[in-house]
Amino acid sequence: MALIPYTKPHATPTQRVAHLRAKGLIVPKPNVAAKKIELIGYERLRIYFLSRRQVTVAGKPFAPNTSYKDIIRLYECDLKIREAVFVAVGQFELLLRNSMSEALSTVHGSHPYSNVAAFKNSEARLESYRMFVDVYHKSKDGRARHYRDRYGEPTLPPIWQIKEFITFGTASRILKTLSGHSRTAIAHDFGVPKDTIFTQWVECMVDLRNICAHHDRLFNRNFQKQPVTLTKATGNLPTAQPKKLKAILQCLDYMLAKRGVKSDTVAEVAAIIARYPEMVPPEAGY
Repeated sequence: MALIPYTKPHATPTQRVAHLRAKGLIVPKPNVAAKKIELIGYERLRIYFLSRRQVTVAGKPFAPNTSYKDIIRLYECDLKIREAVFVAVGQFELLLRNSMSEALSTVHGSHPYSNVAAFKNSEARLESYRMFVDVYHKSKDGRARHYRDRYGEPTLPPIWQIKEFITFGTASRILKTLSGHSRTAIAHDFGVPKDTIFTQWVECMVDLRNICAHHDRLFNRNFQKQPVTLTKATGNLPTAQPKKLKAILQCLDYMLAKRGVKSDTVAEVAAIIARYPEMVPPEAGY
């Protein structure tokens, strides 16, 4: 199919509101709605508007009795869910970095970076070393400056200090470079018997965290990275529908609980959804 040029002109918030009203959206206070669009951004709200349009009807009007308030409530519900999830994933990130530090320093000492035995192979060690160096030299943390100003050797701080400087994504990439023994020890900390399953779950958590951190939507999202199934004596995990938020949160709660952290993000998000009848649970991944 031949591609066509993009010709849609710029539209002001007031013009956006007029367009929405022409499509049947109930907007009691157009000026207030325009201001809200200006503050949030039309493109950010667009997915919520589209969810209430009748796409099979000519002109794609809004479903009858759909109000501007309904759309804003959908947006606010998604925001509350994102905030709750971000806190829980942040807790997991801290625990992962701590577990990685303990697993490495217990066996390989304070500076495992040059020890090939700590990694899958020499290439993986070099890859990991480059990441540690990059993180350390870019860090403006006072602890990093202190080490640079005080110590000449080794060139990197101890693992229990440098783990404070790495991002979640970097931690996930370093995890994959570690030896099978180290990865398995870390996975066991979180109640996952196979390091391959744990590593894949961590990647799912990183994606989820990035969505929340960048204020992206969880609403009507199919997650491309979904947790592989963990078979346990008490049943398989996750049990929720694949590619949906609830499935990832089930795994998150499980791992946090295995580290001794009381967490019921699945229930917390369900409670948020219940406070917003405008949100249909499947739209929130439930």
